[in-house]
Amino acid sequence: MDRRSFLRKGGLIGGALSLPQYAPFIMDDEIPIVDTHLHLWDLDRLDYPWLKNPNNILSRNFLLKDYHIATQGCPIEKMVFVECGRDPNQYLEEVDWVIGVREKENRIAGMVAYFPLEKGEGGMKEMEILAERDIVRGIRKAFMPEHSGFNAGIQILKKMGYSYDLNIRPAELPAAYSFAKANPDLVIILDHIANPDIGNMDWKVWSKAILPFSSLANVSCKISGMLTKTNQSGNRLDQMRPYFNTVLDVFGIDRVIFGGDWPVLLRAASYQDWIRDFYALSKLLTSSEKKKLYHQNARSVYRV
Repeated sequence: MDRRSFLRKGGLIGGALSLPQYAPFIMDDEIPIVDTHLHLWDLDRLDYPWLKNPNNILSRNFLLKDYHIATQGCPIEKMVFVECGRDPNQYLEEVDWVIGVREKENRIAGMVAYFPLEKGEGGMKEMEILAERDIVRGIRKAFMPEHSGFNAGIQILKKMGYSYDLNIRPAELPAAYSFAKANPDLVIILDHIANPDIGNMDWKVWSKAILPFSSLANVSCKISGMLTKTNQSGNRLDQMRPYFNTVLDVFGIDRVIFGGDWPVLLRAASYQDWIRDFYALSKLLTSSEKKKLYHQNARSVYRV
């Protein structure tokens, strides 16, 4: 489907089809899904500074068995584990822990690990040690474009053949565009569609900032983290639809991938809720387009 056809069918702002917020949970032709954004953590094994607050609903263990329960009935073919903000010094321990988890769940096909890219050339030996773990497909580290060490670290990352998960806010999109344009040989995945404030409908500002990425073939967009940015008192689908449609318009069907962002999405809803809403948002796509969005693009981007 080309850009104009998609806009005619779905509408960039509101969408022509009025869908209920809670449609019956029906598998979409059982098209397999690659979940490119899985988190798990064991607070007894590693230290997670952001989970110290006991009032945080996420401040407990989320293990493989919990994910199995949360995703029951969902046609998830493979998963990509994404680093979970453990103590920075424990990044290698996190990778080794995930390797152990993979022994119990072979659908974990790859991992986006943390690495201190700001070490620059000084981090080469550490990166080589990390590269001995064949589960690693990419790196996620805070975006620091003004840091000389970070940019040198990016060059090492490219030498290793890793992708880079870019987790930023809308205000950082212009800098991210310049960074991505300057590194056309780096595979970049924009996490959570750049975390727009969907509940406060910042669509105009966000869409203007993300539009230039349409020209960058090396950047894909991960459709994830949207539910947690909605206003829970309103219709979530109505809020998310203009963002979803804009992502399809900007990146095209060949540069978009699905992400669950579980268990972080529990701040807003369940995994089943997100799958249901995701199916509703992608309802107007053809079967061929859904296959690209649901799993084919992810296999290519993360080499799984």
